[in-house]
Amino acid sequence: MNSFQQSSTVFDLRTLQYNGSNRMINNKPNQFDKQNLPFIHQPPSGSIVIRGLLVFYPTDQEKTFEPELRWFYRSWIEMMTSESPLWRTDLIVFANDYAPMFKELGCLHDEIRTNLEEKPKCRIFSYRRVKDREKNHSPSSKYQIIDNNNSKLLYEQLRNYGYIDSINTVSEYYLSFSMYDFILRTDLDCFLTANFALYIPYNNTLLVGHGGYSTDFNNKRLKRIAHDMNWKYADKNGLGSTW
Repeated sequence: MNSFQQSSTVFDLRTLQYNGSNRMINNKPNQFDKQNLPFIHQPPSGSIVIRGLLVFYPTDQEKTFEPELRWFYRSWIEMMTSESPLWRTDLIVFANDYAPMFKELGCLHDEIRTNLEEKPKCRIFSYRRVKDREKNHSPSSKYQIIDNNNSKLLYEQLRNYGYIDSINTVSEYYLSFSMYDFILRTDLDCFLTANFALYIPYNNTLLVGHGGYSTDFNNKRLKRIAHDMNWKYADKNGLGSTW
């Protein structure tokens, strides 16, 4: 992110490149056409907005992840002090169990948002990790929808991939967040800032973080694979796990 500018109505999220590189043309930074950039904006003061923050918390690894969740929770509380009184931002946590910490923090268990007036809440939904599943795994909640064939393939092919649950929870638990205007899926090792209390994506834009997740060799290889499969290649690389 190269700049973050605020006006009275619009935040302009500027990036020189989606892949994070600062290319030079004639020894000057390559300024992208503004129409090709993602935008975030501050809606009118009377707008009602409901948002959900989606995170996965592995209760079988509490020693590592409990401090991260507590700090993320604290940043959520602090962020809401700058939020419009008409906005609602819920923290939605998918976890193996309803751990004692969740009760301590006042989190609800297996309860979705049902109206606009309810105050922001921390909501916990039970989720069995892919590595712990049996062949015919049953849903842990009435809000979880499991495709048994897909679940079986995940177990066979990706059960040793440590981050599969962070993505699979979003796939299987759509009913837990379908009522929100906007969602943010992220990992626990981050913080929400005061700016998050003020903006929403402009014109249904999908915003993603940036990370060093690829190489030039892999990018070219993926482009070749897309061509072989007759798929369009978007040429967007290094997309982060927050979106």
